[in-house]
This record gives sequence, structure tokens and C-alpha cells, in this order.
Amino acid sequence: MSPHAPPPLPRFDRTLLRAVEKIVPAASRADWLRTWHAELWHTHHRRPRSFSVAADLSLGLACDALWLRAESWRVAFGGTAVLCLATLAGLCVFSGVLTLAMGGGWRPLWPHLAAQLQYFLFAAPLVTFVSFGTASRGQAGPRSTGRAAFQIRRGLFLTTKTNLTLLLSFLLSVNLCLPLHAFLPATADLLQILFFVIFALIALRWVFADQEQRCQQCLRALASPARVGRPTYNLLEWNGTEQVCKQGHGLLSVPEMESSWRQSSQWVDLAPSWDQPASV
Repeated sequence: MSPHAPPPLPRFDRTLLRAVEKIVPAASRADWLRTWHAELWHTHHRRPRSFSVAADLSLGLACDALWLRAESWRVAFGGTAVLCLATLAGLCVFSGVLTLAMGGGWRPLWPHLAAQLQYFLFAAPLVTFVSFGTASRGQAGPRSTGRAAFQIRRGLFLTTKTNLTLLLSFLLSVNLCLPLHAFLPATADLLQILFFVIFALIALRWVFADQEQRCQQCLRALASPARVGRPTYNLLEWNGTEQVCKQGHGLLSVPEMESSWRQSSQWVDLAPSWDQPASV
């Protein structure tokens, strides 16, 4: 080693960096390694280093790597259809486990749950039909354009999301009325049906609103709502809200009020270079 070369890091620091760098996303790993290598070298060779300082640096190094990984996941999956369905499925699983715990297991719960499932299979299509029939054009979603593959994917997403929300509404209504069933079974059954209808109507309203506010190409949730127009000029110019896709696919124009020239939301495709600076 050259006499002017800086001394290397201690073995513990090198091992820690090699172990934690695997958590950091590949795109940020090189910069992260250089930054923390410099920080560890400085604290080891330029000032006295106590055990508390080493512990704080080790904890900060690990937390920084975990934050970068979580941020990369947030950017990759934030607002996607996969995250929406996974969240709903997780809530259904949690509600199902809670139902089994409150009922004392599957066997004692099944006779009561089988009767409620019959009501659910009968009421769910009716609630879905009523919710879709009474939804406004904006809540039902704008007219989709694009390839047939995307239309199928969009329809599957809507169908799966609707089924998961209906199942979650059913499980929530069962959990609310299950403690009452041992004392007042008839009243509990009526309340369970009532709660299911209320929860399902609220959930389906959210399903239609969420479906509308998604990109017509990648199904990501739209962001950055911006107010356009003046409320006092409803009859003279366009007035409403615009939401844009984070991936730059397009924007959704939602009118403030229905009129003869704009009765529902309208999707506007954007050119691939819409956010690129103009060349000089």
C-alpha cells in the first residue's frame, strides 16, 4: 500500500456495508456506497469513535437503506391496480381471521355462516345492479379507448375490485352482528343484512369513483388535481378539475356540472414528449 494512500475501513464497517448494500435499490447503490463509505471513514480516522457513535452510524446506515428500498417500492407500486387489489385482499383476509376468532373456529361458525352466505349470494347482485344503475355517468367512469387487451384487463380489475369490496362488506357485517347472534338470532340476522347493504352501497360508490380516476393506459390512480376555469362562467367556458397520470399517459377532465356540451368526464391522451423541454 502506498504511504500516502488512506487507511482502509475496519473489517466491521466493510462487512456492514456489504451486508446492507443488498437492501438498497440497484440504481442508487453506487452513490449510497460512496456516501456511507466516506462517512464511516471520516468518523473512524478523523475523530474519536466511541461505541455509541458506531451504534448510531450502524443504525442510521440500515435505516437509510430500508428507506431507499421502501421509497423504490412506493414509486413502483404506488397507485397501481396491483396495490389496490392486494390491499383489499389483505383486508378480507384480516376480516376473515377476525370472524373465525370471534366465532370460536370454523366448525361452530359454519352453520351460522352458511345461512348468511345464502343471503349474501342473493343480495350482492341486487346491490351491485342498483349501485351501477343509480351511479352518474362520471361515477360509472369515462369511455375507455385503446386495445382490446387493455379493455379486458380493465374489466377484470373492475370485476375483481367489486367482488373483493362486496366480500369485505359481508365480513364486516358478520363481525358486527356475530356477538348479538347468541342472544337475539333473528334480530342479528336482520341487522346483518341491513349492515351489508349499507356497507356494500358505500363500497360500490367508492369502486366506481376509483375506477373513473385511473389512467386509461396503466390503471394507476391519477394525481395532481388542478382546478381549471371559473365557477361563474359555467355556461361560457369549461369549468372543472383536471387530474394527470404520473406516467404521462394523459389527463382526465372532470366537469364541475353536467351540461349539454360536457355531460361526463373526458380522457385526453398526451403525446410522449408533453413534459419534455422544447429544443432551442
